[in-house]
Amino acid sequence: MRKSKQAEVIRASKYAHQKIECIINARLADKDITAAQSHVLMYIIYHPAPVYPSDIQRDMHISAATVSGLVKKLRSKGYLTLEGCDTDERRRGLIVTEKALSHKAEIESCMSSIEDHAFKGFTEEELENLHGLLIRMAENLKNTGKEEQ
Repeated sequence: MRKSKQAEVIRASKYAHQKIECIINARLADKDITAAQSHVLMYIIYHPAPVYPSDIQRDMHISAATVSGLVKKLRSKGYLTLEGCDTDERRRGLIVTEKALSHKAEIESCMSSIEDHAFKGFTEEELENLHGLLIRMAENLKNTGKEEQ
């Protein structure tokens, strides 16, 4: 029975994640930005410039290839520019554009609204418990790929 409950939790988590992504994608379609792109953009906005792709990779736990693709799309859509690094010519910092800043409030509002809706009826204690459990699950999985190699 326990294994079945674990699978149900994984399925529910995946469903919630996919549903949130779909809602964000639909609400931000007129801005020509996806949920994944908006998460990266908001990360860059809220961290001191310049932000480097390696920062995003490390802090958001996404692969270099994924970061590269997201950054390329955000640049082509006019949300980001690149800035050279004084100490390393190969390193390029990511700088948000005026376009990104002009859409910041709407992206924040969209995400906040979805979070409010997703957690409607949750007590502060339930949110704390859920957060703690998800962090614990992530820690359990942290080295799984390394163990299997």
